[in-house]
Amino acid sequence: MNKNCIEILGLNYLNIFNNFSIAIENEKFITVSGSNNCGKTTLIRIIDGQVPINNTITLYGRPYESYKVTDISSIIQTIIPLEITAFQNTLEDEMLYQMNETASKSEKNKLIKTIAKQFKITKLLTKTVDNLKNKEKIYFQIALALIKNPKIIVIDDLSPYFNKQELIMITEMLKEYNQNNKTTIIMVTSLLDCNLYSDYSYILDQGKIVLEGNPKEVLERDNILNKAGLNLPFMIDLSVKLKDYDLIKNVELDMDRLVDILWK
Repeated sequence: MNKNCIEILGLNYLNIFNNFSIAIENEKFITVSGSNNCGKTTLIRIIDGQVPINNTITLYGRPYESYKVTDISSIIQTIIPLEITAFQNTLEDEMLYQMNETASKSEKNKLIKTIAKQFKITKLLTKTVDNLKNKEKIYFQIALALIKNPKIIVIDDLSPYFNKQELIMITEMLKEYNQNNKTTIIMVTSLLDCNLYSDYSYILDQGKIVLEGNPKEVLERDNILNKAGLNLPFMIDLSVKLKDYDLIKNVELDMDRLVDILWK
């Protein structure tokens, strides 16, 4: 299988992307960060096929245009916060409806219980989508995407809907799912703390990739991140400053460890 599940080469789109290229490695947890209007959501729409682009994007080595729309939607599940259409009455009914028809009823029920517990919607399964609060709807969107067992999950920025602690918790759960199921996850986020859970990070600014690579190393480039309008996580920011003054050798994420190093 191709090392990269998605490749975009030389994309030109409106006034957003100019000769833009990106490669998403298969089965990895990827974060894409940037300030507002940097092209993040447009990139998602292109990746999931909602914006047709000819001859510049491939999915597992094949041009997007060689796939049927239904094929792409079965491979890629996209989560745009609060964009959800339900066909059944309760959340549990909807999850059953969306699942693989070849699975037995007991297998379906077991999977629903597992994912509902993991993403904290067990008590909501008898409710309808219309009766959910915004945060609950997003948790359900995530669960509904996972229940379809796609190869790739793409998630638009959840930052406007959750606080920092909640976002980190969601990211940890998605990372665990990625590791256990080998599902490629592309998570757009304005909270740079979430990048620390990814395998590879991209930083966008004005439709261009200005940084990419190992998340920890990317987050050390505070000057570029500040120019892109992004705020460093506290521990990264502190560590970078201490490193600049030669007080520590490496960026530290654990406060207790950092204190120990400074006191030695």
